[in-house]
Amino acid sequence: MARKQKPGSSVRGNAAEEEPYLVGYGRPPTSTQFKPGISGNPKGRRKKPPTFSEVTEQVLNKKVAMRIGDRILRMTNREALVQAAIRQALGGKPRLLGVLPGIIRFEDERLQGRAETDLNLAASDEAILADFLARHGGSKSSGNGEPT
Repeated sequence: MARKQKPGSSVRGNAAEEEPYLVGYGRPPTSTQFKPGISGNPKGRRKKPPTFSEVTEQVLNKKVAMRIGDRILRMTNREALVQAAIRQALGGKPRLLGVLPGIIRFEDERLQGRAETDLNLAASDEAILADFLARHGGSKSSGNGEPT
């Protein structure tokens, strides 16, 4: 059903002729509303501060220049730490040899944690794949064309 037009008004109508905007609960004045395409929180959420292990990882992965003999080599702080500890231990500070097993153990635990995470993901992926193949009647293959 079409609306009746007021006498003297155009087909499109003007904003001034439309009903006035009612301001109230849940209807703020148009001058204070967020403009289209502009966020109400331009700075965004605060970033969480990095953990101690994240900061340590960042520092150990930074590249530094280290002089070995007459050459200057660029390496990570992780590599430089091991180089310096071994050089000083060989230079007459055997206490530093006690630091190396701790560094090796730390790195092994860090890598082991990553490997366990990868294995867990692989196990869950394996379960999803097995379920999919059971429902769709396929056979699971090991990737080299042979069914397992």
